[in-house]
Amino acid sequence: MKRIVIVAVSVLVVAALVLGGSTALAAKPQSNGSGKDVIDMSNGFPSGEHFNLNIHGKKDGFNCDPTPGGGSIFVSLNDTATIQYVTNKKSSVGNLTVLDPCAGFDGDPAKVQLPYEREGYYVFARILGTPNNGQKKEGDPSTIILYPNVVVDACNWNSSTSETDFGNQTSCEDVVWPLGVIVGNNLYEPNPGNATFERFDPIPSGKNGKGKGRSKGTDITRLFTYTGWVVDASLDIGSWNASTSSCEDVPDGLITECDVPDDAWNTINTTPGFSAEDYDPHIHYYANCDETITWGSDDGIIDIEEWLAFQEDLGAVPCNYYCEEWILNIADLVVTEQQVDNDGARLLQVRFYPVDTTEYVPQ
Repeated sequence: MKRIVIVAVSVLVVAALVLGGSTALAAKPQSNGSGKDVIDMSNGFPSGEHFNLNIHGKKDGFNCDPTPGGGSIFVSLNDTATIQYVTNKKSSVGNLTVLDPCAGFDGDPAKVQLPYEREGYYVFARILGTPNNGQKKEGDPSTIILYPNVVVDACNWNSSTSETDFGNQTSCEDVVWPLGVIVGNNLYEPNPGNATFERFDPIPSGKNGKGKGRSKGTDITRLFTYTGWVVDASLDIGSWNASTSSCEDVPDGLITECDVPDDAWNTINTTPGFSAEDYDPHIHYYANCDETITWGSDDGIIDIEEWLAFQEDLGAVPCNYYCEEWILNIADLVVTEQQVDNDGARLLQVRFYPVDTTEYVPQ
């Protein structure tokens, strides 16, 4: 397999996500002519083919059967859990497949495989089940919070080798050099935000309460997008030595300023078509997906973003910048992790809609 590096930020930024907000991936809902979006007049879910994933909250001591299969996973009713998602572009898997349904009950995360979709998915979710944290009368709302996915494993199929079993893999464990989220110096900032779902009975009425609460489907696609670099591991050439306060020629699994060669300026300026004098800069998007990087300065210093942009244009080794991309498509095999904080939620229904076949129509 081809070694790659995921460049990520060291601190996850979390802020409130407005429920029902639009995302970069999602198309706008169709209007029915009355001035109201069709999506707002239904159960909140788009129409069309989709995969269902049910996240069930269970009490401590739940005897979770780790047998793969089905469309359900199980998390603690009142704790933090982790869900892993995996996509392998070479896999023949055609349905959502639960590889491990137990999130923490068996000592490791739950794991779900999604079929590869070239354009990715829209993701919607809604909370169901018992309201008011299981109280028959007035109580705190049942809530469950989903956080943005982060990459924990990524690798590419190497066409020059006989890796005929690559399509059956669901992790990069066979890669000689370990991969994962490579923490850089704020080169990548995930789209901030989480999704908070509440289930409550607005007018507590004892055991006969209907628990209407807030149960419409909510667009959480932005929690599954990636903005940042994915580069070949060969670009990892240096590391920071704190004792000498300098860079040294020892790879460290990170992409930082220490991975810019000392002769980077000369390398760029002696490469035909790339010199500061005659280079017609391509457009590179960073941070907010609207900043252009050029070779405008004459200070003889190339920073890490300029160096990676040069590598991307040169095309000698894999080096790509993604802007709000479906996170499971940034490499041939990608594994992500999503943190789930549950406070009494019995059921969260999650639906994955292939982008290329999804339409918003009346329900």
